[in-house]
Amino acid sequence: MLMRKSLPEREIPYITKLFPTIKEKDFRKLANGNYCLQVSFNTAGKYACGFFDVLIEYPYNYPMAAPKAWIQKPEISRKTPHVYEWDKDNHANICYNRPKKDWHFSYSSYEVCLMIESWITTYCRWLKTQIWDWPEAGMLDHLF
Repeated sequence: MLMRKSLPEREIPYITKLFPTIKEKDFRKLANGNYCLQVSFNTAGKYACGFFDVLIEYPYNYPMAAPKAWIQKPEISRKTPHVYEWDKDNHANICYNRPKKDWHFSYSSYEVCLMIESWITTYCRWLKTQIWDWPEAGMLDHLF
């Protein structure tokens, strides 16, 4: 009988394209049973605003559903556009795509990290200019 690989085994080849030092042991299980992975992004360029620690939470049905991306550090302003929610520790669950519209089951951790990095870059620009280049999604964008 052929055993299906674990999520960490499946994602390592993709995530290491951006974070070469990530190992299977860096994935851990949350209390809700989902896997998660902590990664750090360093911003650069004209609108650079430091390092961002992000917890990627893979849902039980990944890749059929998109992972959540929780900004752990720095603290994200509650006035920030494109944030779904804040947890009890004030970590922001960012809207890096519209799950029902933009997500595709063929996406891997590689594409997820590129989308998160794009959100972070846009956030840094917004902090300095108050311009967010993405339109706000309408309520229906998240349903269909």
